[in-house]
Amino acid sequence: MRQSVIIIAIIFPALSSGQLQKVAGTYSSSLPRVEVKFNPDSTFTYTTSELHPVFYRWEPFSEKGKWTLAGDTIVLNPGLTKKVFVEWDFTEEEQQGDTSLLLTFNHIKRYFDINGNIIKTDTVQIDRLDYSFNELKKKKLTRVAPHRTTRCAFAGYIPEEIVTNSRTIRVRRPADGMKSIFTGCYELRGTKEFVIKNPNANHLTLNVYSNYYQDGQIRQMKFLIKNNKYIYTRQKENGGFEKDNIWSETDAKLKRQKGGS
Repeated sequence: MRQSVIIIAIIFPALSSGQLQKVAGTYSSSLPRVEVKFNPDSTFTYTTSELHPVFYRWEPFSEKGKWTLAGDTIVLNPGLTKKVFVEWDFTEEEQQGDTSLLLTFNHIKRYFDINGNIIKTDTVQIDRLDYSFNELKKKKLTRVAPHRTTRCAFAGYIPEEIVTNSRTIRVRRPADGMKSIFTGCYELRGTKEFVIKNPNANHLTLNVYSNYYQDGQIRQMKFLIKNNKYIYTRQKENGGFEKDNIWSETDAKLKRQKGGS
């Protein structure tokens, strides 16, 4: 699945003396709905009713913190160490005498206190997951979801669907055996292949963990100032920034609101 790229278009004054004061202001967009307020005292408020900035899925989010400016880069919460937000494990079980095949997909939300201790967990159904055995091909995919996918011009390819509210489903064992299973979902932030070590296993379980940290989800998040109209907000693993989906200046431009310094 392609991860959404957020690019915030704003009007920045020239970066010189008093940079923090000049960058300060409130910026917002309508699609997705997001608002970032940079205060002159180096604090910020990040609010969205739709796209979570860490998990890249549709989930309301709001957070306050500190921001700083280093050259052409804005850094949110530079004092917080980076954390792992998404983890997973895959297990196989073999129950003698059972010829059926069970698949279990769990989304486990884990909440950590400031000392790194888990204080709460919620296990829910993965909202929409696609899987296939042995090879990743569109026509071999099956989708598991609580609701049928809406068919529209923007839906893309919709595979065969299993509509259920259960986290465990019973499926047919693939005729050519089981070597691996490909699974893809927003909770996993993409598609991954899991090698099946025991071809006789009849219960496969995938747990996807979303980690929530009490002291902050936004940790060393960077915005790159491109020019006087744009900043890029999706940083790649190599340190660069995604630059292939620049929002237009008419429809999706994030406009500086009145009251900004």
